[in-house]
Amino acid sequence: MHKKFLFKVHMILGLTAGVILLIMGITGAMLSYQKEILKYINKDSFIVEVPSTKRLSGKEILEKFEQKFPDAKINAFIFSSSANRSVVINVKANGEGKQARRGINYYINPYTSEVLPSTQGYTFFKLIERIHRGLIIGEVGKQISGICTFALLILMFSGIYVYWKRIKNSFFKSFTFSFKNKKRAFLSNMHFAIGMWVIPFYLLLCITGVTMTYDWVKDGLYKVSGVEKPIRQKRMPAANNKKGEVTVSISNGDVEKIVQLFNKNVKEYENATLQIGKKSDVVKISYFAKNAIHDRARSEITLNTKTNKVIKDDKFEDKALNDRLMRSIIPLHTGEYFGLLVQGILGISSLMMVLFTITGFMMYFKRKEKKSAKKI
Repeated sequence: MHKKFLFKVHMILGLTAGVILLIMGITGAMLSYQKEILKYINKDSFIVEVPSTKRLSGKEILEKFEQKFPDAKINAFIFSSSANRSVVINVKANGEGKQARRGINYYINPYTSEVLPSTQGYTFFKLIERIHRGLIIGEVGKQISGICTFALLILMFSGIYVYWKRIKNSFFKSFTFSFKNKKRAFLSNMHFAIGMWVIPFYLLLCITGVTMTYDWVKDGLYKVSGVEKPIRQKRMPAANNKKGEVTVSISNGDVEKIVQLFNKNVKEYENATLQIGKKSDVVKISYFAKNAIHDRARSEITLNTKTNKVIKDDKFEDKALNDRLMRSIIPLHTGEYFGLLVQGILGISSLMMVLFTITGFMMYFKRKEKKSAKKI
């Protein structure tokens, strides 16, 4: 009785959520190697030739940039310890909203101050991400995707229950299927066997997926793990204070001094970001170490520019495991946390959703045909 009921639940969920899960699977697979693809097609923006001439200082780069773009309001200066990496200058964008807050990035050759080509492909992948996370219809789509993610969890566990006898009797055989089987038996065995292979990966995708979708899940995980939820701080631009006095911004000379102090204390890093805002003796710079496990493994150093000393160096790799995991939800979801191999496996697993949806519908219609034939 329970088995028949769960089989019906499995079938109904598969039919109702199947198309959405198929879309999420295809877009998820497309996003698997997003960063690697973008780095490759934009190498002319990220990578420069290293000439025999000396690298320009941060002050010189900023001054030459301001000569070319006198009206630009600089938000951040992003630099690297790698000799062949471009420098990024982020400037304030017009308008409001998330995109405006992010600003516009200019990629600069640190030897010639030449403005390098703008990056391509980000708009396309942002569209794919919007489809993946919210079916391109905003909050409603986000909720639908979240519900379908829960549906996938139920589909996995109900499938295990329905096929439990086969798993119990021959566990290793459950991972195989034979092309000798015909029609519905072949579809059923293939559907089940491939499902067994991808269950661990789908569990990871589902858990991290609902964590990104629902704040209550994320808050619960932070509470269970004992990790303090980070508070996103707003950028403090140069502005008038309450008394009407003008707040002094970090000057180009200050930037150069801060970069030199940073380089004395952090030798090798992928990139470092200095926010250009209110001038202060205490400056925070976020950076990624050369061996950073993923692009969310952000470290932060706090410098006192008056005493030229490090107040605090909060390295990502020094954090407790539970803290690192909670800061790595997206890299865990994409597989980036585990390296290129697992990224590829998760991408293929996502693409398998096409197979599960198609075979699921085929089995449903074949079952319906069989029932109709019996009635005749």
